[in-house]
Amino acid sequence: MSTLGRPAAPRAEQFPRNVLLRARWLLPVSGAPIEDAWIQIRHGKICGFGRRKHPHGLGPTLDLGDAIVTSGFINAHTHLEFSACQQPFDASGGLPQWIDRVVRWRREAATAAAASSSLTPLLAGLHESAAAGVVAVGDIATAVPPAVDLPLLLHGPRLRIFRELLGLVPLPPGTASPAAPTVFRDAQRLSRAGIAVGLSPHAPYSTQWPLGRWAVAAARRLHRQRPATRRPRPCIPLAMHLAESADEDQFLHSQTGPFRTLFESLGVWPARPPRLTSTADWVSLLARADRGLIVHGTHLPADAQAFARLRRHRSRLAVAFCPRTTLALAGRLPPVDAFQRAGIRICLGTDGRGSNPDLSIRHEAGTLIAAGLVTPTDALRMITINAAWALGFEHCTGHVAAGRPADLVVLRPAVTTRDAAAATVAVFAPDTTVLATLRGGRLIAGQLDFSGA
Repeated sequence: MSTLGRPAAPRAEQFPRNVLLRARWLLPVSGAPIEDAWIQIRHGKICGFGRRKHPHGLGPTLDLGDAIVTSGFINAHTHLEFSACQQPFDASGGLPQWIDRVVRWRREAATAAAASSSLTPLLAGLHESAAAGVVAVGDIATAVPPAVDLPLLLHGPRLRIFRELLGLVPLPPGTASPAAPTVFRDAQRLSRAGIAVGLSPHAPYSTQWPLGRWAVAAARRLHRQRPATRRPRPCIPLAMHLAESADEDQFLHSQTGPFRTLFESLGVWPARPPRLTSTADWVSLLARADRGLIVHGTHLPADAQAFARLRRHRSRLAVAFCPRTTLALAGRLPPVDAFQRAGIRICLGTDGRGSNPDLSIRHEAGTLIAAGLVTPTDALRMITINAAWALGFEHCTGHVAAGRPADLVVLRPAVTTRDAAAATVAVFAPDTTVLATLRGGRLIAGQLDFSGA
């Protein structure tokens, strides 16, 4: 049974409402690994789990053998609009040159009437993510097409769409960007469709300071809007690319260098200088939101003032590293150790197929593990409990606990794991396969055979 590649909602009768899974290992993330484990799912929620002896009479029992069950993975940062790309854009020359290729690709796509007029790339990215064990995604959207069926997005991984805004043209005091009303309406449309939303001032080099302040105010307006149900008011996080290039600091201080050349060549450099501000100021602004997600942050530790503010506001901020993208565009891996020493929550993202060959968050974590920058245990927390908090999903996913939705991934290691440490290592082994991904007890990718249960 699988919903992979099919946007329509699966038939409810395909999935037992009550089922007990047995597996060699259960890794709850927030607790110690459990060997010879069972986990009881009832009406899409976890109603209990333990070792060996298990309850009876609450539905079929499915023995998964040597499988490892853990909390479903979370991709905290990606750009799913690039999901149709067969290979990443050329990363030679660094970030400004890469952006130039991306912008020109977008313009060509628009000219060919192949721009984002449908949800096809987004659905493709969500299906690929689910097949890789992902139960939740933080996506950056440059637009939300008006004539699309947004409820189609509700049948795969949980989704937080950060509506992006950017612009360099100076604005009169007290006025917002002409694009601001569209951004706000898009966020409202997504929210009404049942999709979690956020806002994303793109980056310090592409977004004027007044737009960032508008984003914070707009997020507060969205937060105050009364939900249609009795649910708590929504968390409206902000996400922003910060300190991802060595050229960024030069541009912010003097408005010169490769970024200035880039904007002039694209014809977007304004006649009057834009109102830009420092990375440190952006860190403080993000801390005023419900939650702030700093993306990349490769050069943040070198900015003493910005990093000090990040430490000061670490209870409200997290950083999303995209290791393979950073390696391709910056020639180095993220400075994980500096952020760990500062007590900053770290999560991981794939950044999208524009800079990555696939959407596997396990491969991102594996890159850091192979380089000796994190342990498998740390990596598992980064792609589960830490990422859930960063996206505002900590109440519904990120770890295994009674009463929470059954957001799980079932993995088959190539070799039987004999102890807890080996089981955690196997989660990220290249030869481990994803058997199935469950969101709220519903199979969204892979196969689990209940026929003999």
